[in-house]
Amino acid sequence: MKTTLLCALTIVATTSLMPFAKTASAEMLDNSELSLDPAKQTDQIEAMIETVFEPLEEKVPGVVKKMIKIADCESYGGRDGLIMHIDKAGKLIRNAKTKRARGVFQIVPNPHDKMAASMGLDVTKVSDNIQYSRFLVEDRLRMGDKPFTDWVCA
Repeated sequence: MKTTLLCALTIVATTSLMPFAKTASAEMLDNSELSLDPAKQTDQIEAMIETVFEPLEEKVPGVVKKMIKIADCESYGGRDGLIMHIDKAGKLIRNAKTKRARGVFQIVPNPHDKMAASMGLDVTKVSDNIQYSRFLVEDRLRMGDKPFTDWVCA
């Protein structure tokens, strides 16, 4: 079942909760709705990445294409054209070496789980993993950094 998710990403400052990212309205999929076929799952995830990152194109030209390339490299161990959040058995994709980083954008639990949770996100869920990644891009921009610094594959 597809659901419409209206999310407002926020950042927790040390003293207060302040709105950070633009509100994004997107039709997103749950992990259980992802195809176990790698090619179909890739198409599903690319569509979600486009939906979530398209609003940033004016600020960061090419961000959608760049995030798809990052997801291709991060999520399935190399630039093979496959973007996966869950494997063929339906289990969450984890970093092959450390088993810590997980999901389509390979989010590492520490330090990100607490921040994601404070925003109402669970990065083990494909839609939340993508939305949290947008937060990371916008946070880097806010700090004056390069927007893709959080990913080795950038």
